[in-house]
Amino acid sequence: MKKPRMSVKSIISNFTYLFLLLVVTLSTLQYMTPVLSQNNTLIEKEDASQLGNQPLQIIKVAKNSYTITLDASFIGSFNTTYQIVGDVGPMNLSKDLIITTITKDFDSSPEAGYVNNTSSVSDNQLYLNKRSLPNPFATKDVIDGKIRSEIAASMENAEKSGIVHGEIECIFGSSLDEFKCSFHK
Repeated sequence: MKKPRMSVKSIISNFTYLFLLLVVTLSTLQYMTPVLSQNNTLIEKEDASQLGNQPLQIIKVAKNSYTITLDASFIGSFNTTYQIVGDVGPMNLSKDLIITTITKDFDSSPEAGYVNNTSSVSDNQLYLNKRSLPNPFATKDVIDGKIRSEIAASMENAEKSGIVHGEIECIFGSSLDEFKCSFHK
């Protein structure tokens, strides 16, 4: 059997194909080498930064109760606990984000509309002479302000303590008087 004879054109075409393949491969390696070394460097930097700087965690536990009568359902007592756990330095650096995260989460809960505004007892006295009853519930702005001040005060205490790793526990109940945050190691 005779081997098919290759023409000069097909030899040049095959050579050109192999040459282009080699050029493309070398070019790709030229660009890939820095990318590979950058990725290794990034991984090393991430690993090094993770050793002493763990992410913060916010853990939420919500409890509530209902009272049922023959023809109605009423919300009873409730409380929501938030635990902010991690290194104190990042807590202070992320204070605004932590406060925003918790206020948005609490505001979105159904219980937020039933927080009693016990701090406005003197305001309620003003309504005694009027025909309408005062609204006993705290507004979103009042609730957010109370959450903000409690978390900020606890973060200040955490920073003053000199402790590196700890937990801020916030318990928000059915009354503004029950909104408390404290720092624990």
